[in-house]
Amino acid sequence: MKYHAPHKSAGRSARLAAFAVLILAGGVAAAADLVRLTPEQGKALGVETVALVARQAGEIQGLPAEVTVPNRQLHVVAAPLAGLVEHVAVAANATVKKGELLARLQSPQLAEIQRGLLQAASQLQLAKDNLERDDQLLREGIIAASRQRATKSQHAEAAAAYAERRQALRLAGLSDAAIAKLQSGRGMGGGVEVVAPAAGVVLEQMATPGQRVEAAAPLFKLGQLDPLWLEVQLPVARLNEVAQGAAVKVPASGAAGRVISIGRSVGTNQTVAVRAEIATGADRLRPGQFVEASVAASSAGAKQWSVPNAALVRTEGALLLFVQTAQGFRAQKVTLMSEGAADSLVGGELKGDERIAVRGVAALKAALSGIGGE
Repeated sequence: MKYHAPHKSAGRSARLAAFAVLILAGGVAAAADLVRLTPEQGKALGVETVALVARQAGEIQGLPAEVTVPNRQLHVVAAPLAGLVEHVAVAANATVKKGELLARLQSPQLAEIQRGLLQAASQLQLAKDNLERDDQLLREGIIAASRQRATKSQHAEAAAAYAERRQALRLAGLSDAAIAKLQSGRGMGGGVEVVAPAAGVVLEQMATPGQRVEAAAPLFKLGQLDPLWLEVQLPVARLNEVAQGAAVKVPASGAAGRVISIGRSVGTNQTVAVRAEIATGADRLRPGQFVEASVAASSAGAKQWSVPNAALVRTEGALLLFVQTAQGFRAQKVTLMSEGAADSLVGGELKGDERIAVRGVAALKAALSGIGGE
């Protein structure tokens, strides 16, 4: 004969049946907020208890949050000139150092800028020679001062043109050493090296070999991933409980930080964006990751408790916990502060040393409702 495992609700049905037997036998009694129950009866009904867990005053749990990179740590690397992507040296998720090669472009515009620099350098040298000559002639009284001033103005214009061409080459990615090599007549070419402006991680690669790009087209997005930001969605009803500098935790990863700003507008889901900077455990988070966070509130003296969701009972618009007493279980009204996937945060008139029912709650609720309805 083949054995079939009982359905998962069979245990609960058995406990309710046992409860019904106890009721009929007069073994269970209930007042307005008390279910009288002996330890033996509780065991028969499958009632189990756990100790009440206190939370720091004002700790708001189970808040949805998104991990982001601080703006100051993001860098978009763009093509300095229009051209062809000849080589890509890194890929997404690569860690790079400042000045490390990211890609190489071939650009006809670079040759034009290089030629412009060489011409400007030649004009500057000529203007310098003319100025030195006119300075000497002025000292000897051969020329008028107005001619020397005109020559000096020409030198200033040539110096400005040279500085402009030199800056254009720097923007194109050439170092001072490469520019000096160019002026020596040994570095003329059409290759542009794109390097990392800062150390970090390649978050996104937008360039591929063989691609033609325009000037200022984005090629890579770099980010420094420590510290990180956490964009927490806080219910507007609890906004007055959170202050700047409040502690923030991500329990699942052990990350922690502080609130650095509180939003001034309310979203469509009636939440306010609270930004926290995560300085501890940032390496265990990823940009774009959605997590649950807890925020410490500033309400002094407010007692809150973390309880399993299985311990909560909703009846006639009230939220209850069954607190163990010497006579059985007392139905204690509580206020829901925040609700998580497995545990919730409640407030109420509790001392902190109580034990609460987490199993057999349905039987206790039935006892309380049945007697109360008579």
